[in-house]
Amino acid sequence: MTLLKIIMTAALLSTLADTAAAAESAADSPDVLLDRFQTLQADPHQASLMTEKGRERAQFCFRCHGEDGNSRRDYVPNLASQNPAYLFNQFEKFASGERENFVMSRLAPSLSADERIAVAMYFSALPVTVRTEQPAAELRGMHIYQALCFACHGDRGHGDQQYPRIAGQPFSFLHTTLMNFKAGKSSRRNSPMTAIVQNLSDEDLKAVATWVANMP
Repeated sequence: MTLLKIIMTAALLSTLADTAAAAESAADSPDVLLDRFQTLQADPHQASLMTEKGRERAQFCFRCHGEDGNSRRDYVPNLASQNPAYLFNQFEKFASGERENFVMSRLAPSLSADERIAVAMYFSALPVTVRTEQPAAELRGMHIYQALCFACHGDRGHGDQQYPRIAGQPFSFLHTTLMNFKAGKSSRRNSPMTAIVQNLSDEDLKAVATWVANMP
């Protein structure tokens, strides 16, 4: 083979590799993956299969989030009954590096797109168990919630595809998260919550955390 043919062949292979990489990247784009997620979720048979697959692939999650999606540690959020589209989007953010967490930033990229969809479907189908050993709900927390939180998270705290379910989350997780929003921690800086909590005192944040933690 002449030098010219070798160069041309190498160039062709490089072009094909770049094209394949671009196609793979497009197939894994957030919009394409979300469309696939919604298509699978809308098909009862496929949704059932994906939920079962999710249980198999969620084994790595059970240590922290619990087999039933109710976390085993007060500082770790429940995944049970979380809105599946929201949950899937958070997996994508961990996988892409947009969100960072020591465990999740390593786990999410190790799962395929379909596996992340399956895990989201599995946990979303499980019921929340409200903790019994946590601070009692403060009435002041209810007033704060109704004034500032319900517009996004809903009257019952169940959220939607864009906003998470926060009802029944562990008090410690809720309180720490709110304090991190107020402190402007880097991992929370781009959230609208940062602005919302700025005028609330630490006691206000504690009160609303007790209220939300006890919501069914």
